[in-house]
Amino acid sequence: MILSKRFRFEAAHRLPRYEGPCYHLHGHSYELHVSLEMPVDPETGMTVDFFQLEREVKARVLDRLDHRNINDTLENPTAENIATWIWGQLKEQFPQMSEIKLFETPDSSVTYRGE
Repeated sequence: MILSKRFRFEAAHRLPRYEGPCYHLHGHSYELHVSLEMPVDPETGMTVDFFQLEREVKARVLDRLDHRNINDTLENPTAENIATWIWGQLKEQFPQMSEIKLFETPDSSVTYRGE
């Protein structure tokens, strides 16, 4: 079974290694999808409690990125690097994580499935 939860956060960043408009500080309304692949517990009929996933994502990711300048956390915060960083923040707590998808705009996203 694959369980997914969607999160939203607002953040600013600039791309110091990019020659173009994104070199300058600007903001995005990010959307993050976290997916876990795991068996359904026959006792509970659930894979994992959505509230548990929400608490951990909030504590490990959103509290550090929402309404922040992501450059304070990552030196080169491309969508690809942000997704990789998020994976690193969550994988220990959720070893069943199968992918994360990070939307920088409504029609532009990256998907990360680990190394």
